[in-house]
Amino acid sequence: MPARVAHQAGRFIVVGAMGFAVDGGILMLLHSLYDFSLLHARLVSFAAAVTVTWYLNRQHTFAASKDDQVIFEWGRYAVVNGIGALLNLGLFLWLVYHFTRLAAWPIVPLAMAASVALVFNFFASRQLAFRQGRS
Repeated sequence: MPARVAHQAGRFIVVGAMGFAVDGGILMLLHSLYDFSLLHARLVSFAAAVTVTWYLNRQHTFAASKDDQVIFEWGRYAVVNGIGALLNLGLFLWLVYHFTRLAAWPIVPLAMAASVALVFNFFASRQLAFRQGRS
């Protein structure tokens, strides 16, 4: 892996960890304190995490290739993360419903699903959302 890609991957992981904290914190808050279903809490927590990670990745991970047309960049990022979200959410729900003990600790399947989606999201974000060499 070239040094620049490794550096970006490291930053992406740090930003992902921050997004995970936002995601997990909101998930647990909404599910435990406000009795949201896991699905509804997860949808809200994911939306918040995507917004935080887009901003941080735009400013720190892919700053050299950020688009001046913010709305188009956000759109590409939203599409990429929408696909990653389907992967993430699908795996999360599959784990919760097929391994019922995990439902008691939703942060565990959240971490597992987020780890898989992280790899997809990095490469898709790098190649599509924050494309290198646009004209």
